[in-house]
Amino acid sequence: MAAPRALVRHFLYPLYERLRGRRTLRHFRRMQRHDRMTAEELGEVHDRLLVEHLRRAARHVPFYREHVDADDIRSPADLARFPILDKPMIREAGDKLRSEAWRGRAWSMETGGSSGEPLLFVTDSERESSAQACKLRARAWWGLHPGHRETDLWGSPIETGRQDLARRVAQGVLGYQLLSAFRLNEETMGDFRARLAGGRADFIYGYPSAMATYARFLEARGEDLADVGLRVAITTAETLLPQDDAVIRRVFACPVANEYGCRDGALIAHAGPDGHMRLMHDAVHVEVLGPDLEPVAPGEEGEVALTNFHAASFPLIRYRIGDLITLSPDADPTGNPHPVVAALKGRTTDLLVHQDGSRVHALAVIYPLREMSGVDRFRCTQTSRSHVRVEVIPGVSFDAQSGPASITDGVRRALGADMKVDVALVEELEPLPSGKHRYVVCDVDV
Repeated sequence: MAAPRALVRHFLYPLYERLRGRRTLRHFRRMQRHDRMTAEELGEVHDRLLVEHLRRAARHVPFYREHVDADDIRSPADLARFPILDKPMIREAGDKLRSEAWRGRAWSMETGGSSGEPLLFVTDSERESSAQACKLRARAWWGLHPGHRETDLWGSPIETGRQDLARRVAQGVLGYQLLSAFRLNEETMGDFRARLAGGRADFIYGYPSAMATYARFLEARGEDLADVGLRVAITTAETLLPQDDAVIRRVFACPVANEYGCRDGALIAHAGPDGHMRLMHDAVHVEVLGPDLEPVAPGEEGEVALTNFHAASFPLIRYRIGDLITLSPDADPTGNPHPVVAALKGRTTDLLVHQDGSRVHALAVIYPLREMSGVDRFRCTQTSRSHVRVEVIPGVSFDAQSGPASITDGVRRALGADMKVDVALVEELEPLPSGKHRYVVCDVDV
């Protein structure tokens, strides 16, 4: 049973964070001060944190010492002296990316592997404290604080596997509960409402695909969650599609806020109640790189290269995380000092490859399949430049005679007239090892 909200916020949550060795509230208080700054003042803080981080890495991390002299780092422009990292480089460098100066607690983690082979990296108490503080800040924008009841619709065994008895009890007292997104069927989703009702959930957090699946399940039964009184549904870890956003808002009867980050990087940005998504400018530096891996101007789309200021034991600098982003060239109209994300398209691995070699965004295939009558769920997997496999869970209105041909036509319009398309009607789509569902998987090197 959850403890009273004030007790959690002012005593139990701070105690829980201290017992876990995290300085979350210290970071959070600093971030609150930064949120009251002007954009120029926060920009100065950002530049100072970036330069300090680069100097530490160049001085204490063997991999960076091979490339950069710490004495040459004087301004943010010196970031360009550092090599751009990708996952193969990180795997090859291994322990050479460990800081020789870090004396605190550090431990190995791995990514969920939803976009390929999982990446093993090292995290530490400083990095995790900053990440938790970023969450506290973003949720405070929505009027949420420790003690508000949180329900996570999640499926990653990285988290669910850690749910030992002691942690489940502690998180239950703090007002947290976990609903598994790994298997979503009538039986499991039928039990969700009882877990959410009666003041057990102030907000819900998790995969947008899982939330949308549950929302459609409820809508098909003529139900919604208006009586639950959710303040917000926070989506994370996957691309939030417009049609999923709409059904979650409609059925959950609350706003939807998109959280953007990655396990091996940081919490990068978060949407506020006004709809604007803002970078965590005092925690990360985001470069936007064009096809030539040179920075592009605000307003132009490019690939994210991330630097987390608080990755102390295993700093990943200019790390290509595989996402496409556009930063707004304009200041935040509300006066918030953090840069605004104008557009976020999702992982570059969500891009398909046309027969002519050009890249095609997943939405070019997702939209026509979504609009097709009788297609309940699907997964499109491109195995080569000339072959695509589409798995479809057919609904009652699906036409088994014309449906596969229509799917083939839709894929070919997006990817080329000679594309070989195999359509398979299935009863269930197995989640990826992380527990996520991806509508599009591209196994072609783009």
